[in-house]
Amino acid sequence: MVDVLLQARLGYSLLQVQETGGDCVRFVSESELAAAGKPGGVLLPGIKFGKGNQFFTRNAQVLGRMAKADSQAHGDPVIAVLFRDGDGTRSMPRGQWREKFDSINRGFTLVDCDAGVPMVPRPKSEAWLLCALKTPPYQHCVGLEDAPGNDGSARSLKGQLEALVGNLPGADEQAQWVHIGRVDPARIEMPSFAAFAAELDRAATAAGVPEGDI
Repeated sequence: MVDVLLQARLGYSLLQVQETGGDCVRFVSESELAAAGKPGGVLLPGIKFGKGNQFFTRNAQVLGRMAKADSQAHGDPVIAVLFRDGDGTRSMPRGQWREKFDSINRGFTLVDCDAGVPMVPRPKSEAWLLCALKTPPYQHCVGLEDAPGNDGSARSLKGQLEALVGNLPGADEQAQWVHIGRVDPARIEMPSFAAFAAELDRAATAAGVPEGDI
């Protein structure tokens, strides 16, 4: 989704450049991010902003620090996107989602990473996918954000997605939906997605990417 949205400004796909031998996309796993946060300087977890948000803030600090190191090493601007589902256990109030979203932005700010992006679906990424795949697609999607994140719920988003497409799609299949246009990020109109897209646009500007429409 990040790659598709950035194409509107860049005019080309970063993933395609990567696949043809370029070095412009780096994936950082949760385990790598956790390991990178252990050594080195002191990080500020932001306790005063709520115990439940420390993890998000710390992750953003670590990723922001890694992005800045990569930028300095290669002499190129780097956009750092931190993806975290909002909540995988229950319905997520909008205020709680906003606290988590803001905690990621706070983490990037604490390490002076101007091109950091919080990507936090509410309550989880299946809501964004269902918006595109349901009938009619891309319409009346806001209600999906109030669905339970718990996969064991009778109304779980994962269960709805499985019923819609006939299987439980893995990450590669979900990425392929975006690649072939079955899921068009530019048409998703949901508050949590709009917040992510706006931050990506801001970060792209901070990184010096030519102006365009995301």
